[in-house]
Amino acid sequence: MKKNLLKNLCIILVSFRSKDKAQKTIKYLNKDISIILIENSMDASIKKEFESKFKNVKVIIPKSNDGQGAAFNIGAKKTKKKYLLFIDIDIKIKTSQIITLINKAIKIKKFGVITPKIKNHNYNGSIIDKNKNQDLHKVLFNHGCVMLVERNTFKKINYFDEKIFLYFEESDLFKKCIDANLPVYMYDKVIISNPKSKSIDQKFMNDYIKVRNWHYCWSKFYYYKKHYGYLNGIVKTLPNLIRAIKKITICFFQLRFTEMSYYFAEILGLLFSYLNFRSFYRLKGKI
Repeated sequence: MKKNLLKNLCIILVSFRSKDKAQKTIKYLNKDISIILIENSMDASIKKEFESKFKNVKVIIPKSNDGQGAAFNIGAKKTKKKYLLFIDIDIKIKTSQIITLINKAIKIKKFGVITPKIKNHNYNGSIIDKNKNQDLHKVLFNHGCVMLVERNTFKKINYFDEKIFLYFEESDLFKKCIDANLPVYMYDKVIISNPKSKSIDQKFMNDYIKVRNWHYCWSKFYYYKKHYGYLNGIVKTLPNLIRAIKKITICFFQLRFTEMSYYFAEILGLLFSYLNFRSFYRLKGKI
């Protein structure tokens, strides 16, 4: 029964210059599970190494790094498995937990996404149904570090929004599911930890912070504009703009110029999003 369930599943991972973490995650997963790894650094040597080392792994090198959501979409379109499990590259989830998630998916049939419970996360305001005797809860949002979807349903809601390069991919996906009357569930019989460590190498960290800050602000406005209107997007992101301006002023007088560049990135991300520019900011050859 266990093998039959796992044969219906494909795990999709996305990596960017996180070879060691990708390898650890794959080793931790059951060898009966089909795994697709999208390597967004376009490092073809990883494909050759991993596919020779792991017989259940297919590595896809995309034409360009268009972000995690777009990479997940590539993986989803390359498999015929009924269920897809999107996992962040540094997450550890046991095979028994995966089977528990699939069994629950089979029982409830109609759903958009099923997510596990994140250890120590405060779910106040996220849970729609308040019945404490239930182990499956409808939620407005949960961390997207582990997401189980049914492939045909995922296709029906038109996959992840590929205009988003970084951040708010899962928020957008959840909103599309809920709008399509496909509940997003948190299953609290499966509990995982969401590690604080970054999945990118430390030597790229300064560049990563600037990219992260730019895209967080760009994506936040884009998400609220897309689903709630332009004015609502301004209202939701105005505190980010004010905070960034204050931080730049403080950093300037304290001569913390590297840190100041992080907040400039936030402002630029917001301004380009306000002007309806695409999420174009990349550091070519790095991120």
